[in-house]
Amino acid sequence: MSHHHMSETNEKLQFLNLSALAVREKAITLFLLIAIVAAGIFAFLKLGRAEDPTFTIKVFTVAAVWPGATAQEMQDLVAEPLEKRMQELLNYDRVETFTRPGLALMMVTLKHNTRPEPSRKSFTRLVKS
Repeated sequence: MSHHHMSETNEKLQFLNLSALAVREKAITLFLLIAIVAAGIFAFLKLGRAEDPTFTIKVFTVAAVWPGATAQEMQDLVAEPLEKRMQELLNYDRVETFTRPGLALMMVTLKHNTRPEPSRKSFTRLVKS
């Protein structure tokens, strides 16, 4: 009796053995493989994709060069007036300024919810005025 019970368990295991089933049923295996590959290709082609994914870098650099000016002149006559103008920008967050003799570097950061188009227009308006 225990021998009969053992062979029944083996038959169940054989039926549940996926590898053996795949080898035994070649046509079904091939069909499923082709169907899965076709579904993958179809899904990939339907995938929405942008050529240049849209994301906005919210920091830009302004460099001002004035050969012969001292660091103090760069700070008082160039950096401070520029900082005041940058504060008029749409979505302005903060500005970090580094001045050296003859050079002022500013890193202007915009707020996180900034959209690219209005910011670009705001900056262009500011530069032209």
